[in-house]
This record gives sequence, structure tokens and C-alpha cells, in this order.
Amino acid sequence: MRNTSRSAALTVALATAVLAGCSSGDDATEADTAAQSAPGTYGSPAAPEAADPTDVATDPAPTSPAVGEGSVRITYADWNPQARAVEAGGIVPDIVEAGGVCTLTLSMGGASATATIEGLPDARSTNCGGLVVPGEGLSPGTWTAVIDYESARTSASSEPVEVQIP
Repeated sequence: MRNTSRSAALTVALATAVLAGCSSGDDATEADTAAQSAPGTYGSPAAPEAADPTDVATDPAPTSPAVGEGSVRITYADWNPQARAVEAGGIVPDIVEAGGVCTLTLSMGGASATATIEGLPDARSTNCGGLVVPGEGLSPGTWTAVIDYESARTSASSEPVEVQIP
């Protein structure tokens, strides 16, 4: 019985101490006042004499080479039977700029057909996706596809790839 009374008294004392620390009375502490007057500012600087940082840890932005440099990498070029068209796309690696024009040129013998779109800057390249040449003027056979990219700063061309048109 004696252990039970001692245990109950200890539990009541502990609960009182814990609840006293959680009071929501009007006696705000210095930290509460500071947090309310300057939200987002907590404590003092660890080294107030240290200078503000000037370097930020980020990757450097890719730089565009001078005019005449660069190449286009064709990512896809094929006949789409549902659309009855040749669809192609590519990227200009390490060139990040807006305002350039991507041109798909298909050629076979003396015939040629083209499609153009605006190049779109991406994180580390310029995207030339979504080039479409309708199949009406394309005869069956093996066509050569080349994607060119032109802007005020960059001129680039792909290696030719073959596209089969049934």
C-alpha cells in the first residue's frame, strides 16, 4: 500500500511539473517575444564577425559557343503511319538559347521537303522536337533526314540519318 501511495504522489508531482511548463499564460518568455516580433529570425548568428557569403554552390550556366560551332543530335526520325508523316526531333547539346530555328530537311534524289519550328531552351541544350513533314509529297523509298539549327549566335547541323517511307 505504501508503494502505491508513493507512486501516485510521484505521478501527480511529475504531471504538475510538466503541465506547468506548458502553460499558456500571459508571461511570455524572451524567445517568444523575439519570434513574434521578427518571424523567421531565431537566435543570434554563430559568428557575427564573419562576412556575408558571396559564393553560392550552384552549377555554372552552360555557355554558348561562337557562331559556326555546335552540332545537332537527332533523337528520333521516323515515318508515323497513323499521322502519315515523317516526325523528327533533336537537341543542340550545350547550347541554351531562345530565338533559334530548327529545320528538318528530307531529301531523296532531286526531291526535298522541309519543316521548321522554334528551338526551345532546356536545362543544358536547345530542343528541336516536334518537326513534322506531311507525307503527301513524299514518295516511297529511303529519304535522308538532316536537322539544322540557326540563331544569331549558333549554326549547327546533324549527321544525316535515313528514314524509310513505305
